[in-house]
Amino acid sequence: MQDCKANILGTEYQILFRRENIDPKLKTADGYIDCTVKKIVIGIFEEDERTVEDLESYTKKVLRHEITHGFLYESGLWNNSGNVEAWGQSEEITDWFAIQSPKMFHLFAELGLL
Repeated sequence: MQDCKANILGTEYQILFRRENIDPKLKTADGYIDCTVKKIVIGIFEEDERTVEDLESYTKKVLRHEITHGFLYESGLWNNSGNVEAWGQSEEITDWFAIQSPKMFHLFAELGLL
């Protein structure tokens, strides 16, 4: 995958693909978002670095996850999640959207709902 830009609710984010020797933050995460500078960084992995075999699919999942964080941030849910321990920052809910959204979008397209 190549570096690109994405419009998240009207805000342009850079999407960057980097190896952890270039971006040390990737030593503790496979990807991250920095909403202060509108940047998403996704790790570039070698087959022997991860336990998953399909690295392309995994990279797309990580990117969906970080983009979902961006949507939660740009929609005001990141910090204003109520009294439920900031659910808008929750890894579980972010993963749920990131994992389920392709299935949802496929069905929406199949049903002509987009």
